[in-house]
Amino acid sequence: MCGRYTLTLDDRLLGELFGISPEAAGDFEYSPNYNICPGSQVPVIYSENGAGVSMRLMRWGLIPRWAKAPSIGYKMINARAETVHQKPAYKVPFARQRCLVPADGFYEWQKDNGGKIPYRITLPEETPFTFAGLWDRWISPEGERILSFSIVTVEAGEGVREIHNRMPVILADNSSRDAWLDMGTPVGELKELLTSYTGELVSYRVSTLVNSPRNNSPQLIERIP
Repeated sequence: MCGRYTLTLDDRLLGELFGISPEAAGDFEYSPNYNICPGSQVPVIYSENGAGVSMRLMRWGLIPRWAKAPSIGYKMINARAETVHQKPAYKVPFARQRCLVPADGFYEWQKDNGGKIPYRITLPEETPFTFAGLWDRWISPEGERILSFSIVTVEAGEGVREIHNRMPVILADNSSRDAWLDMGTPVGELKELLTSYTGELVSYRVSTLVNSPRNNSPQLIERIP
């Protein structure tokens, strides 16, 4: 499971890093976030109907277009890679509404003597990357439109399984990101992307301040000896 993550870049740097033009980046402002929680509005990179790549703010927690209320999104922050092509909420987004979720780290909690110890997991030098995601558009009876997303998860690999048994799918290079967004990518190739990250990961203990969604400051990503 991935229930918290970080994105400590601002909107301008995000666009430059991932090659999103100012026109395609949308009219929004984003500030560094050290404790992104379900329900947060965060930048997501997507392509709709093959019309080019854009970046918009979306709500974390996918709300299926057929949902009666948006509250269901809080139960749908993650989509398991093993069943993503079968679940009613995810099979359509998997087929044609895939997205990239920019991040530079994520949190997992390790069980320890009845308690839980938070760890932050990053790429070396905290290099930004993207999660594989799925998005959808929900429209209320009153016409309110909400764009929302889920992060795809897999069994944890080296560097994470010691902390937690699941981890988000990390797409760290342009070729995998392009393939994930391309609506022409065969299903077999998409499934090959949905594996635990095989590159180097760095994990370190952080303060329990991250346990509260109300806390959001650089202090949360500082190392605890």
